[in-house]
Amino acid sequence: MSDPVGLFETERPRLRAIAYRMLGTPDDADDVVQDTWLRFSTADRATIDNPAAWLTTVASRLAIDRLRSAQRRRETYVGPWLADPIADEPAIGTSPDEAVLLAESLSLGFLAVLERVSPLERAVFILHDVFGYPFDEVAAIIERTPAATRQLGRRARLHIEDGRPRFTPDPEEVEELTRTLLAAAVDGDVETLKSYLADDVVHLSDGGPDHRAARAPVVGPHRVAQLFLGLAKRFQDGMEFHFVRANGQLGLYTTLGGQPFMLHVSNWVDGKLTGSFAVRNPDKLAAFHRSWSATRD
Repeated sequence: MSDPVGLFETERPRLRAIAYRMLGTPDDADDVVQDTWLRFSTADRATIDNPAAWLTTVASRLAIDRLRSAQRRRETYVGPWLADPIADEPAIGTSPDEAVLLAESLSLGFLAVLERVSPLERAVFILHDVFGYPFDEVAAIIERTPAATRQLGRRARLHIEDGRPRFTPDPEEVEELTRTLLAAAVDGDVETLKSYLADDVVHLSDGGPDHRAARAPVVGPHRVAQLFLGLAKRFQDGMEFHFVRANGQLGLYTTLGGQPFMLHVSNWVDGKLTGSFAVRNPDKLAAFHRSWSATRD
């Protein structure tokens, strides 16, 4: 281990990817990665046989501890809780199938589903099902027996598969459909809106405690269409709409006077909107806005 800094920097994207999927906030994920480095930099590296495995273990345990604390706070959060959005992460997959699963697990809809499971179940699912770590290695990380770890994985899979988001990730198709939906909302054309909504469409809005947003999931084409019409009526002078990449998907980012207003990400299957996710809380948009603004400078 002649170059510990270089070794850690090689592992950093993977560690951050795991931590973000565990925690759903980029700032917390960065804190976990930084704490992992601090422990690595002061450890007796002569005793570390497999640095990559050591780093994964430390980062995962730190993330589990943070998630336990965060879940208590999220229980009292006003309205639905969605992950803080991020720009696309660096490519870390090693095969086409792995890249698809990594992209799916980054989406806002998938991260919302992960909120249904316990911190240990979430860790097992992310490490085994998403990143491909064998159960024996995951068991050592979470300090459980392999049998108990497999059981945690089964429970997580049951909860997650039931609500797993459906979407077709074709950016060109998504942009065209999103423009059509936006135009119908602006024109007040409720029948056109409803024709593009799946029978089981669900909309989640995260406005936090201080900003107007639906306080519960909005379900069904009629209710979602009415919500979109209401949103369109509140458009203001100074609003600008930008197609962006967020959490591996194409999203519509609205700014007001150059400041964050709302990020909307939609899931489409066969020309029908199946899931709609709107982040309105400006605190959650701050990191994304900084990254997005940097690309425009």
